[in-house]
Amino acid sequence: MPPGPLTTAELAAAVPDPRDRGRYVRIWHGHYRRDDQVDDLRLRSVALARSWPEGVLRGRSAALLWGDDSAPTDAPPEIWLPATRRSRAGRVYRYGAMPPAAVTELGGIRVTTPLRTCRDLAGDLDPEDAVVAVERLCAANPGLAGVLAAAAGHPSGRGARRFAEVVAAVEPRSVSAETTRARLRLAAAGLGGFREGVRIRIAGRAVPLPLADPALRCAVVLPDGVGAGRYRAALRRAGWTVIDARGPAVPGRATHAAGAVLAPHTRICDPGLDGVLPALRSLWPGALLLPPLPGEPVADPLGMWAGRSA
Repeated sequence: MPPGPLTTAELAAAVPDPRDRGRYVRIWHGHYRRDDQVDDLRLRSVALARSWPEGVLRGRSAALLWGDDSAPTDAPPEIWLPATRRSRAGRVYRYGAMPPAAVTELGGIRVTTPLRTCRDLAGDLDPEDAVVAVERLCAANPGLAGVLAAAAGHPSGRGARRFAEVVAAVEPRSVSAETTRARLRLAAAGLGGFREGVRIRIAGRAVPLPLADPALRCAVVLPDGVGAGRYRAALRRAGWTVIDARGPAVPGRATHAAGAVLAPHTRICDPGLDGVLPALRSLWPGALLLPPLPGEPVADPLGMWAGRSA
């Protein structure tokens, strides 16, 4: 039996036996999915695109198709339409200008281009979610970061300022949505020195740290992090404070003002209870602070050492 989404007519033609059609579940009026298919944003976005072939998937729907793995599965699908239509629950219809250059096809579905998708996300989402989504798109689409930087360098039109702010906050080397959220929350707390992709040497080996501030000598180790987690003790022997981000991330909503995410901040702050830990506990409530090990010599203040391995 074919997978959905299928229209009523397509389902009747593809599955003539009414007993077999009992395995199909209605997505919404006129569209069905097979009962073993996940009813998620991707399925509903494709169904919405088929409902309105003259429309263009945008926002979260377009971002998902372009590779954004941070989009909530229960987010409503979004589509741009050339004329107003009666709104329907669980679907987002958008109108207004849509230049032909902002539209392309992906797998036979009309979607906004990656550049236009990023601009829409910057205008639609709160700052943290927007930066996360744009970074995930940059990770999935090589070269997009350069296109965004060029576009943000010549801002024009409605929402240009917010778009430029989001692009300025993007780190193309980001490895996950969680590290992006952590970096943004630390920056909003005044700790703008944390960067992704910092590399140090331990016992002659290059070790990538998911998130670290070399000036503070503070590193964040993720629950499923590869590499850095094995070197917790070596980092601490070298005088580093390690934040062990334990348990699943709880994105929720940051407690700081929205604008603080996009504003550049830099201040030196104790990585303990006055600084890093509270910011990260908004994302990982079980995060622990592991201070430097006492009594160990620190030979290299920049962390470029060749000491004992953990």
